[in-house]
Amino acid sequence: MARIRTVKPSFWSDLAVARLRRDARLMLVGLISFADDEGRFLASASAIAGYVFPHDDLPPVTIRRWRDEIAKAGIIGLYSVDGCEYGHFPNWGKHQKISHGSPSVHPPPPGWLQNGSGAAS
Repeated sequence: MARIRTVKPSFWSDLAVARLRRDARLMLVGLISFADDEGRFLASASAIAGYVFPHDDLPPVTIRRWRDEIAKAGIIGLYSVDGCEYGHFPNWGKHQKISHGSPSVHPPPPGWLQNGSGAAS
């Protein structure tokens, strides 16, 4: 199913985003596109590389470094379920307006409550 995502003009001047390395910012835009309608995505280096950088031969350590930089900035959250790495955007509901959304196929982060805002309550 097609997904339309929004990158607001304020994204580029946001201090948390501005402090990221240039390549981590590019990855972040790719992760916004990769995320499902509930703001969740597979966060393994291979899944991110396959979606965001399909034509680049990047070492997994580089992908993990950029991913972890974004997580350290608090823009995404990382978690694991049954040995699989996942990510989510804690503020997804504030920035993305989803019409006719589909339920996530990915498990929610631990402690996550479904309240329609994309954030734990």
